[in-house]
Amino acid sequence: MASVTRQRVGQAIAQLMPRIIQGIQLDFFVQRGVTQTQFLVLMALHGYGERSECIMGTLARNMHVRMPTATGIVNRLVRAGYVRRHPKPEDRRQVVVALTPKGYAFIHAFQAVVRHRWEEVLRSLKPAELATFHRVVTKLYGQLQPSR
Repeated sequence: MASVTRQRVGQAIAQLMPRIIQGIQLDFFVQRGVTQTQFLVLMALHGYGERSECIMGTLARNMHVRMPTATGIVNRLVRAGYVRRHPKPEDRRQVVVALTPKGYAFIHAFQAVVRHRWEEVLRSLKPAELATFHRVVTKLYGQLQPSR
């Protein structure tokens, strides 16, 4: 048996992820009228922490799009009720974008679908394997958290 390397594990995860989300994305997004690009904005906002908000310019930079492109995406999300936008109190020239309760509900619904899919896949693991997998995933999650 070949030794396990980070590259082999990375490759295995890269091959696994499309199969995990296969069938989730299209139906989930179409039912809610959200494009994959809009989904990325919602996930980015959710990733900004407790308040799930960000300055528009920062959002555009982090998504590697120009400001007019980000504005168009955010405008559609505002119209759909997933995000709200307001001037930053300290500098009204800056616009803050934040998830609304509907935006949070969307994120939680997506997480539930993904969780259910993982539960299906994890049924093939024995209890000891499941415990080991949980420890590894929990450790990786901790390492991916923003430093405070």
